Amino acid sequence: MRLLVLLVLLSSLPAAAVEPVRLVVSLGSNYGRPDDAVLQHAEDDARRVRDVFVELGGVEASRALVLTRPTATQVRERFAEVAGRVAELKASGRPVQVVVFATSHGRNGVLHLTGSELGVSELRELAGRTGAELRVVIVDACESGVRSKGAKKGPAYALSLATPSVSGDVFVSSSGAREAAQEWDALSGSLFTHHLLSALRGDADADHDGKVSLMEAYAYAERRTVAESVDVGQHPQFDVGLAGSSDVTLTEPSKARARVSFDEGLEGRYVLVSQPRPDIVVEVNKAKGRALSVAVPPGRYVLRQTRGFSVAMQEVELPFGGVASIDGRRFVTRDFGEVALKGGELEFHPHAVRLTGALLSTPIDETPARWSVGLSYRLALGAWWAQAAAGWGTASYRGSALGITDHRVTARLSGGPRFWLGPVIVMVGAVGEVSLLRQDFTREREAEIRKSYPALPGRLTPGAALGPQASVEVPLWGPLFGTAAVSGLVRALPLEGGATWSLGGDVELGLGLRL
Repeated sequence: MRLLVLLVLLSSLPAAAVEPVRLVVSLGSNYGRPDDAVLQHAEDDARRVRDVFVELGGVEASRALVLTRPTATQVRERFAEVAGRVAELKASGRPVQVVVFATSHGRNGVLHLTGSELGVSELRELAGRTGAELRVVIVDACESGVRSKGAKKGPAYALSLATPSVSGDVFVSSSGAREAAQEWDALSGSLFTHHLLSALRGDADADHDGKVSLMEAYAYAERRTVAESVDVGQHPQFDVGLAGSSDVTLTEPSKARARVSFDEGLEGRYVLVSQPRPDIVVEVNKAKGRALSVAVPPGRYVLRQTRGFSVAMQEVELPFGGVASIDGRRFVTRDFGEVALKGGELEFHPHAVRLTGALLSTPIDETPARWSVGLSYRLALGAWWAQAAAGWGTASYRGSALGITDHRVTARLSGGPRFWLGPVIVMVGAVGEVSLLRQDFTREREAEIRKSYPALPGRLTPGAALGPQASVEVPLWGPLFGTAAVSGLVRALPLEGGATWSLGGDVELGLGLRL
């Protein structure tokens, strides 16, 4: 009886809501018709939009498509595939949402895609035919007063904003009819998409719930786009027909692996730029008294704020994620001209010292390898590095009726290019070495022999080596980093009056401090 009552109670409970599955189709083309000027950033914008939904929008990477430089035919084919995936998901009882983003040349309601044409109305129909419960279509395409998102100056095309006939459709255009949609070199992207991405990363979270809704994102992007396009006039437009909900969450910045937190006391316009490639990741207008946190991918960044004829900057280190708090006292000020000249190659901590331990192959045949300790100074020069190092190593081994102890002092110069692979910096180049080897000899029964004969004199031998080197630097905490290096060397060590040539190398581990 009790079991029957329990089953009745359980059956009366409301069924748990099934979390919707979201798919993203992001397409961009720098190339339009043959007579269109080539865009510079549309394809990058398409990748950025796709990435932000994977990072913050709960979209699995396998369900987020990015189409760069597609033709209209390829777009239609991919939407047919998406419709098949939607059908499979719905058959398993999962509600599906589809987000479509498109940026390219365009005019008169038609997108110019790599020598072909696709009507905006057809793009909306393709999204509708997927069968998803919610379809969000965002189009950033028109002419530009900075760089035309059409072939040449002339009437802008009109994007139809008629009320959708199917509930669950949302359509956003970056501009109204007869308006320009601007692409800015200073932003390395479209004006509207730039602000849309900042919105999705958290600056649009007006109610501070850690989420960015569709309405919040649009209101933010629309306000910022209108304010910054006052010279030419660009007015994004929004058309929504949602049933059963007044809004929908697009991203959840509070769940990001890495975030940048601004103190309430800070105010002004801040731009966060990635390193080493100086791409603008997010731009915020911080109001004093407002707490603000924005989501970013793990990595290294520079936060910039223009102050008259100077630029205040601060390093933001998030190589493995976490939260970086912006401290107003840590800003350093550089002349505007220096920042403009050097771009992304400014170094806040170009100097570093390292304490290392290494295992070296033997410089003398038939003798053991040796341990070495060293101290080095490394200078970073943008995409290049140079290093000076000194080391000392020792080894003991047996000769013919002799015990031999080597003490070897080395000095090295090395340098070459460096590369960033996520949190790891990879440095490759060449190394040159000069050395001084001191050998001390102890005979068998030395104490007894010394009663009649003097000690054997030590021997000093200079040497040199040259070869390739590769190393990595991994951030640890604050200014500390770990380092590992491997070198291959051709050595010359003149012993017994003749040069002894050998091939060898060493493996080195160390701890560094950026200054």
